[in-house]
Amino acid sequence: MAKIAVVSADDSHLHYVAGLIAQNANHVVQRTPAVPAQALAQPGLMLGTDLLIVEAPDFSTEDIAQLRRITTEHPDTLCMLLTEHPSADLLMRAMRAGVQCVLPWPPDAQEFRDELQRCTSHALSNGRAEGQVLSFVSCKGGSGATFTAANFGYVLATRHKKRVLLVDLSQQYGDAAFMMTDQTPPATLADICRQVDRLDAALLDACVTHVCPGFDVVPAAGDPVKAGEVRAAHLERIMAVSRQQYDAVIFDVGQDINPASIVVLDQSHLIYAVLRRSLAHLRAGRRLFEILHSLGYHTDRVRLVLNGDDRHAAIAPRTMEDAFGMRVAHVLPIDPGPVRDASDQGQPVAQLAPNSAIARALADMARQLYPDAQPRRDNLLRKLFGQGSQVPATARA
Repeated sequence: MAKIAVVSADDSHLHYVAGLIAQNANHVVQRTPAVPAQALAQPGLMLGTDLLIVEAPDFSTEDIAQLRRITTEHPDTLCMLLTEHPSADLLMRAMRAGVQCVLPWPPDAQEFRDELQRCTSHALSNGRAEGQVLSFVSCKGGSGATFTAANFGYVLATRHKKRVLLVDLSQQYGDAAFMMTDQTPPATLADICRQVDRLDAALLDACVTHVCPGFDVVPAAGDPVKAGEVRAAHLERIMAVSRQQYDAVIFDVGQDINPASIVVLDQSHLIYAVLRRSLAHLRAGRRLFEILHSLGYHTDRVRLVLNGDDRHAAIAPRTMEDAFGMRVAHVLPIDPGPVRDASDQGQPVAQLAPNSAIARALADMARQLYPDAQPRRDNLLRKLFGQGSQVPATARA
């Protein structure tokens, strides 16, 4: 999977290019609605980018100079131009600037596919070690997406020894952090966005709330007015910096699909859609999936999560699968006691009730994401004989 940045001042052209990419491969696409000169001057545009696709009616001398600077500073990033009239002069100037290919607009589907494969093959073979972006979206209020996202991140950090960052995008209350800790956060997402121009690894570490070793949280603004200060460009910069420091960056997107959250979804490796088995959630979920489809997100990136599953519900799981055109990836059982206690006490459910049904389901969910990183389990025999003792052969599982 490669990261592709697409630049165009025309929203319909951005959507068209993203759709072409989605038809051919499951890449992470970052859309930037701006003219080339404005977009190419953004400091965070090229962080972690494998392929830059720029569409414009024409390219000025300044645009070509910016492209030359980018290809010089980021030699591992390839560049493709899309333009209505690719003249011989433009082809020559683009070649001298280090651009790999220039295609006419609209591009031929087969030609675009061939160039896309050629320009992303280096990223697929290099195997970048950047962290994954995982988004949790709520199909309807009360689905439990925040609880699931927060506790899923804790399991990844504690059982699979991954470095995990949870970012709460809630526009109003922002209670993801309070589900994990009673600490007073040093900063919120809005605070980080105000100083995003100087954001680096050190500043990010000073702003996050350290829940436990390997698991950090960026609380939401918790105020609709302050939340309005969070822009798409801010989140792009936060993702670029955090992916260099963490194995997984989890966003609690909630129900709001807006320009800022779309940027996050564009770069998400997996999108977990959380809902309950009810008619109301089914209707709302269908609408959400229509939006995701309209944004060009491939179904391979979406995971359906049934939370608080009730075997006595009127709607069968098969009905849900038929309605969404995909199989249910994860089923989280009804476990009201541990869920209520964990939420009320502000502790991870895997810490408060490690043997509960919900904790085991979250562990299985994490194991599907990292199947090669099997967590070490303490069993009764190890506790009886001690960590350093040898278990008799007859007692081994």
